Amino acid sequence: MTICDLLEGYDPAVRPFGQNPSLEKRGPVTVRTSLYIQSISAVSERNMEYVVQFRFQQEWFDERLRFTNQNEFRNFEFINVARDQQLWIPDTFFQNERNGWYHMLDQENRFVKLRSDGKVLYNRRLTLILACNMDLARYPMDVQECLIDFASYAYTDSDIQYVWDRIGIEISDTASGALPNFMISDYQSDRCDSVTNTGTYSCLRVKLTLSRVFSFFLLQLYIPSAMLVGVSWVSYWIDWKSTAARVPLAIVTLLTMITQQHAINSNLPPVSYTKAIDVWIGACVVFIFSSLIEYAVVNYMGILDEHRQMRKITLNRTRLSTMADGSMQINPKTATVSGKGPSEKKRLLRKRRKLQLNLQYEDDENVELTSVQVPGKDFFRQNEPDWTLQDIGDLVYVGQRKRVELVRWCSLLSARGRAERIDIIARLVFPIAFILFNCAYWGIYLSEQERPDL
Repeated sequence: MTICDLLEGYDPAVRPFGQNPSLEKRGPVTVRTSLYIQSISAVSERNMEYVVQFRFQQEWFDERLRFTNQNEFRNFEFINVARDQQLWIPDTFFQNERNGWYHMLDQENRFVKLRSDGKVLYNRRLTLILACNMDLARYPMDVQECLIDFASYAYTDSDIQYVWDRIGIEISDTASGALPNFMISDYQSDRCDSVTNTGTYSCLRVKLTLSRVFSFFLLQLYIPSAMLVGVSWVSYWIDWKSTAARVPLAIVTLLTMITQQHAINSNLPPVSYTKAIDVWIGACVVFIFSSLIEYAVVNYMGILDEHRQMRKITLNRTRLSTMADGSMQINPKTATVSGKGPSEKKRLLRKRRKLQLNLQYEDDENVELTSVQVPGKDFFRQNEPDWTLQDIGDLVYVGQRKRVELVRWCSLLSARGRAERIDIIARLVFPIAFILFNCAYWGIYLSEQERPDL
């Protein structure tokens, strides 16, 4: 009966009068507002939006709805308004809203309550998808500031003034539980009045500071990628001739790193600036690619020096054969050797045949040494024979000593030493460079990280 009496002749399209009697229509209506945020979830970096669920409460005075409670039948302070009873309600809209809905289960989550002095309390539960302009330059060590802006759609500030209630913003203790990668580190209330060609509109703003939880990215991204870089360094301890082992190792780690980079960027918007994660992934790709280039250089230098070694071995073999042929010049007509008797001729012929057989044996032995790793120089210095080459006419060949002498020269001219030295240098340079990069990377980004406390 009270509501029916109050709504008789009531026009819900006309706004109430203000509280200042010196102004026309007693000034604008003051709408006191408060929010109780229940949860924040589904923060999307790719779409730059987030989902928030909250209870939205507004209070204002409407003198047309004032009633007295002195009657014996009206001894109550508040009256609940039914859903089919229309009252004037501010046309509040959320400026950065992309989508939203009211909660209707198991009935509409909305109530309107009247107080005897004409104060109207309006409360409604909402879930909104709101835009959030994110700065991803420090991703994934970033801190984002997301907003909730609301204002009147049609009334200027001469008709409606929004102000914060005594407790304007409250956040549930479990609001951060639905955030997988963020935590609510701070929140503030502010104003965002906008001036347009149609007038000035009153606007209120909620600033939510969301800090990204870094432990997830440390375990799922940074540590695995650093391990891939370390795996690529294993090739420096593998023999440079083992192409089937070193090349696939570098290629597999490189492709894995590129795949991981693609998976990360697929969840991020194509921004025009460089992100912190791009610097890390790019550096890891460069280190892995450098290990592949290092093996290409090592392989090229090893093959180049190996060919040079073969040419020197061939030259030594030819020179020694020429020396042996020049020391035994036989006259075919007389079947004598110059300056030698018949017995001496037979002895020299036996020596010549023996020398030729040893030369052939040395040739086969040197060919095998070019494809098998030769021991170090110290081994042959320890077994170096102490003998000198005498006059050609008095050449006496000692097979075993001559064979060791040729092997010693092969080891000294081996091309494998330079390739191995490059690998040894890489074992030190690459880890030190990666450690220095880590010091610079974490020093720059962690020093700029700001995490305000609630």
